[in-house]
Amino acid sequence: MTTLWGSTTGRVSRAPSWVPVGAWGFGLVAVGLGAAAIVAVQADTLSRALGALSVAVGLGALAWGATSLYLNRTPTPRVAVAALFVGMGAAVALLATAPGRASILAVALLLALGVAVACGIVHGTRHPSPRSGLWGLVGAAALVTLVVVPALGVCQGAALLDADGTVLPIVTHDGH
Repeated sequence: MTTLWGSTTGRVSRAPSWVPVGAWGFGLVAVGLGAAAIVAVQADTLSRALGALSVAVGLGALAWGATSLYLNRTPTPRVAVAALFVGMGAAVALLATAPGRASILAVALLLALGVAVACGIVHGTRHPSPRSGLWGLVGAAALVTLVVVPALGVCQGAALLDADGTVLPIVTHDGH
């Protein structure tokens, strides 16, 4: 018999091969959102704290994805799903902070990745997937890249917005 969060018959919880790659995408976007909130021009204490939380959850998602691939099973599924929801909550809260330096597109993509990865983890605990092949990982990596790269691009743009909606110039120190 298999429960929602693990096996009672000794079966290994193994999510599909795209789940760790999706967790990496989630982690990259969470780190990007958090970093943008921390360094934003008008960042306040709340947005910096939420940004730090987002960075921590993102780094945890990156580590979890690597561990999942290394072990060829789904480690700590309860903790992983809970962390995904904490990261999604922090991203939504960043939209509500006074400076409002989170990109709506990046948050929407983060939410989509978070829900997909959480569903994959839960599905893997109920119906363990067989070992995955290289092409499944390559396909998942290509799809996640198509989603994550634009999200990371808009994170920086949101951090550079001024209060009136104009983009602040990036000051370079050429030759210094």
